[in-house]
Amino acid sequence: MPAPEPRRRWSAPVAVPADLSCLRGPTTGTVTLPHRLYWSGTGGPRTLDLTNPAELRLLYRIVLTEGTEADVCTYLDASLLRDLWPSLWLSPHVREAWAPTLAA
Repeated sequence: MPAPEPRRRWSAPVAVPADLSCLRGPTTGTVTLPHRLYWSGTGGPRTLDLTNPAELRLLYRIVLTEGTEADVCTYLDASLLRDLWPSLWLSPHVREAWAPTLAA
């Protein structure tokens, strides 16, 4: 009997800018994400309140996982990203893609 094939790792592309200086997204208020980013749910409002820690983490998780480089620069803030990084639940491939940039 042949050995089972090893599981393949997820390899979806992850948008990581060359440096964090472009990350100048909002740090207060609300953010309304386009449907192409926040497509889950029943189609209700896709507005996230940045004063709500759970919604702030959700915004960062969605944009880091689903966003383009332009989305990352538009919706995320470099300082907030560094602060939130340890508490964000992210797929291993997203963490691996971002690790070198955040270590710099």
